[in-house]
Amino acid sequence: MSIEQWLDQYGYWAVFCGVFLEGPITLALAGFLAHQGYLNIFVVFATAFVATFTVIEISYFIGLVAGQYLLARWPFWRRNNVRFAALIERYKSPFMLGFRYFSGSHTVIPVAIGMGRIRPAYFTAMNAIGAALWTLTYFLVGYFFGHAFELLIEDIKQHEKTIALVLVAVMIIIYMVRRWIFARGAVRQQV
Repeated sequence: MSIEQWLDQYGYWAVFCGVFLEGPITLALAGFLAHQGYLNIFVVFATAFVATFTVIEISYFIGLVAGQYLLARWPFWRRNNVRFAALIERYKSPFMLGFRYFSGSHTVIPVAIGMGRIRPAYFTAMNAIGAALWTLTYFLVGYFFGHAFELLIEDIKQHEKTIALVLVAVMIIIYMVRRWIFARGAVRQQV
């Protein structure tokens, strides 16, 4: 199966799943591939929007429903709950729109927002706006990277598969390093 066939068959699913693992790099890669004509621009945007919107909503509702359990069970939440609550109270809307841009915050911050008892309708509206802005930002980075790269290299068709594979490898390496760092931090907290 060629890369073109694989992207035709699984490309949008890869974008959907990739947003959960390493969203910015996945979107940049998807933007690059859309610029090269392998993926449809609008379908990539819609897929990434739905993925990020969904994961943030689920995380928010976990905080809303199970917030007290998390506070009682895990020291991380007890230690950081006051800090999260102060940030949410002070910067409510900008905080809800901007937390996606901070590495590692896609699941933790929405859970904390859910614990803060922000109304679901308000959070959903802010989540939709934030998801659209975040998706557009990183998608355009990849799309314009593809355009700029095309200007630098006359015959990009010879190199685009290699570039795509290198970007996928970088995404996997970053994901693995972040997991390793998180695991080390969790072990230190238990000691």
